[in-house]
Amino acid sequence: MKTFIQSALDILEKAVKNVGNQNKLAERTGVNPVTLNRWLSGARSPKLAEIGKIFDALGVTLAEPGIDSAEYAMIPKVEAKAGAGSSLVTDGSVQGYYAFRHPFLHRVGISSSKSVMMDVIGESMQPLIMPGDTILVDCSQIEPKDGGIFLVGFGEELLVKRMQRTPRGWLLISQNPDYEPIHAEGADVDGLRIYGRVRWFGRVV
Repeated sequence: MKTFIQSALDILEKAVKNVGNQNKLAERTGVNPVTLNRWLSGARSPKLAEIGKIFDALGVTLAEPGIDSAEYAMIPKVEAKAGAGSSLVTDGSVQGYYAFRHPFLHRVGISSSKSVMMDVIGESMQPLIMPGDTILVDCSQIEPKDGGIFLVGFGEELLVKRMQRTPRGWLLISQNPDYEPIHAEGADVDGLRIYGRVRWFGRVV
């Protein structure tokens, strides 16, 4: 029986054939070409963390034995970065996919077909959402809700903020008290774009 590492290397070899050569795969996945060559030649075995990074880049998901993959919704993770502070990274290119069980998404009311994952940069939502966390945004929920956390566009920035209703519009509230609220009120309300509600986040510890 093949070990996990052997199976992972088989996947990498197939990926090399699909993209054309090792250098192209290294560029696509962000792995050092020399390191990739040493893995595939057997000179060095990759660590689990390294395998996870390259599989994320390839969009490879490992299913549990005996579990039907139809039980899972595959939610894309995009290149764009959500600013817990501010962000100008809005690239919609898909990096890979995260698998969530359909019963979980149904239970909590998340639309799998209209959701997207992305990483967070900035410190304004810590300690709730930390820099480097990955969030799930349900883009079917674009109606602002008082107290809800949303992915919003304001001006040229892509932000994660808690929304607070005011008589003249909305405040975009940070979790970190060092950051002042952003006023989207009066005439400025027209510059507020709501892309979806943040429904889940995860981090590597």
